[in-house]
Amino acid sequence: MNKTFRTQKTLTFREADPAGIMFFGNIFAFAHDAFEEFIVAAGYTYKEWFGQRDVIIPIRHTEGDFKAPFRPGETYDVTVRVASFGETSFKMSYVFSQSDKVHATVTMVHSVLDGKTMQKNPLPSVMKSRLEPYLQRE
Repeated sequence: MNKTFRTQKTLTFREADPAGIMFFGNIFAFAHDAFEEFIVAAGYTYKEWFGQRDVIIPIRHTEGDFKAPFRPGETYDVTVRVASFGETSFKMSYVFSQSDKVHATVTMVHSVLDGKTMQKNPLPSVMKSRLEPYLQRE
């Protein structure tokens, strides 16, 4: 099954810079906000994902590309998918658009680590099975 998670983000005045467009660093916070909604859709509670300490899932790499400006008061559609799986990590893909025009894309790579040793751990099978329906297929 190829599922896509969708949500929306309305840019507030405080999220813009003096030029009247979104401060660039906010795109990563918006992507993570969408991720927090996504994990619930994927079958986790907030506490299950963020509250357990045996296995932790920090972000180890991010990229963002801007295609068009974001303006305060405007609402943007956010499409969230799993881009790929590795042995000890997974990559998320975020597309921010408005009226089918892409404004930005973001990718975030999450690593799976042992919470005590901080060493890489294999991706848990339950995690992969919950995320896999959202895997981006070409």
